[in-house]
Amino acid sequence: MRQSPASLLTPPLKQSPLNNPKFLSPEEIHMPARVISILGCGWLGFPLAKHLVDRQYIVQGATTSVAKIPPLENARVKSFLIKFAPQARGKDVRSFFRADTLFLNIPFDRHLQDPYFYKRQIESVVECVHDSPVKFVIFAGSTAVYPETLADASEIAVFNPDNPRARVLGEIEQLLLSDLHFKSTVIRFGGLYGPQRPIGRFMAGKKSIPGGNKPVNLIHRDDCVGIVTAIIERDIYGETFNAVSDAHPSRRELYTAAAVRLGLPAPEFMEEPPRTYKVVSNQKIKKALNYAFRHPDPAVLEEDRDG
Repeated sequence: MRQSPASLLTPPLKQSPLNNPKFLSPEEIHMPARVISILGCGWLGFPLAKHLVDRQYIVQGATTSVAKIPPLENARVKSFLIKFAPQARGKDVRSFFRADTLFLNIPFDRHLQDPYFYKRQIESVVECVHDSPVKFVIFAGSTAVYPETLADASEIAVFNPDNPRARVLGEIEQLLLSDLHFKSTVIRFGGLYGPQRPIGRFMAGKKSIPGGNKPVNLIHRDDCVGIVTAIIERDIYGETFNAVSDAHPSRRELYTAAAVRLGLPAPEFMEEPPRTYKVVSNQKIKKALNYAFRHPDPAVLEEDRDG
């Protein structure tokens, strides 16, 4: 029986360690996955790889750029040149998937004419996982799966995707969470910011921008790395998590102040009537991981932080 789009986004979960009240105690935390493969070692994947190496994991990293191979190797990350287009292309693909855990971090190109090309990429990755010893897949998803008018975007919300990209993301989540060959967890990351992606440059100098009253749902790269690491070390599977900062200032408030701080022209937003906007909740991940965000408020810059 074909499932509705709403049910695709809220699949029945496998038995999860979160159901065990002892699971999150310090005595129960363990590190069963010693070899981690990161598919997508760019702006997020590379810092994650270095962090995991520092924590004594054996890390393998796949990139589509030859230029990124030397930095990976210098960071003690075994590097692979692999591309999914949508089938796997590259040398030693099988060796890359010889790991305990896969962090699936292929970016969803906003300029794809056919969003389902991304789903075919992920399906090709899954085929490789089926032919490998990988036991656990962590998917770098997106809060873009939620409709823009969903005021309480929590993991238990029932909704229909409101655009093709969101529909594809939902179908990929279901594909991974329902696969019986491996365990999986989906992390729905908000908008990413941090080094090389300063908030003040996002909208600087632009004019007649709609959605000035829209709350932001952002997350700093440091917290992305921290959250993925915690999920690996606690072996939390069969779950879907939102990953966004605590605070949700408006686009007008945040991007204007951030641009001025950088000495850039302030953006100019259109005046619009009040409406309902998406606000993504992070309560589940904070409770499950006992996680405190290093950057809880995107409006607070690093130099403003105490200590």
